[in-house]
Amino acid sequence: MTLDILICTIDEGICKVPNILLPRIEGVSWVVSMQYSDKQYLDLVPSELKSRPDVVLTYLEGRGLSRNRNNAIEHAKGDILLMGDDDCLYKKSSLLEIIHFYEMNPSCDIVLFAAANYNGAPLKYYPSKLTSFQQAFKEGFYPASVELSMRRGLGLHFDTRFGLGSPLLCAGEEDVLIHDALKAGYNVVVYPMVIVCTDGNTTGTHFISDRQVQITKGAVFRYLFGTTEALWRSVKEAGFYFVHQHANPFPILCNMFRGIWILR
Repeated sequence: MTLDILICTIDEGICKVPNILLPRIEGVSWVVSMQYSDKQYLDLVPSELKSRPDVVLTYLEGRGLSRNRNNAIEHAKGDILLMGDDDCLYKKSSLLEIIHFYEMNPSCDIVLFAAANYNGAPLKYYPSKLTSFQQAFKEGFYPASVELSMRRGLGLHFDTRFGLGSPLLCAGEEDVLIHDALKAGYNVVVYPMVIVCTDGNTTGTHFISDRQVQITKGAVFRYLFGTTEALWRSVKEAGFYFVHQHANPFPILCNMFRGIWILR
């Protein structure tokens, strides 16, 4: 089987991509999708990206990370697709292990692996063994894009209403895609093998301080659970931050309710 790592970046972020690439690995390719807000950024594309035969370089005008990920998916040719960003670091052994896992587990359609920060510490909670996504979610696991891999040809795309660069809903695109996958009957699992090191300062870590993140979480709840349960989960979420971090729950709740209304 073959593996494509889908690196999405925007504007001057393209300058960081050569630091991500590993020496050529048999069966592994890199799909680099560069968004640009102005054509002047196209002059920054490193020559290495244009010359390597294992790199597919594609361009997309405008903003929206979900749009960019969809563009990368459309240009991928590998059997397995691994989502990536311009701040990710990989090891050859980990990429080969991804291929091996899919070869040994033909029933798995989507696999969420584990990610660590640059010091090697896990980004968050992961189950201790191969687990269905549904069970891992009940135990407190939530998905991140750099953990996400899937077989090509499933017909799945990221909902462009969600994700960085979208007008209002700045995250949650992974949750929505996995929900769509489960609804379509695909087998989604979590396997706690670390495959990538990345910046642990993700969008979701700014929940208390960022109104847009709160709105987004309400909208994600609505997408996943429907209006009634989304309202109840929003109350529980605001209460959690009130009890454990002494945050004022009312602005949080209002923003989450707004997200529910926007999506509804």
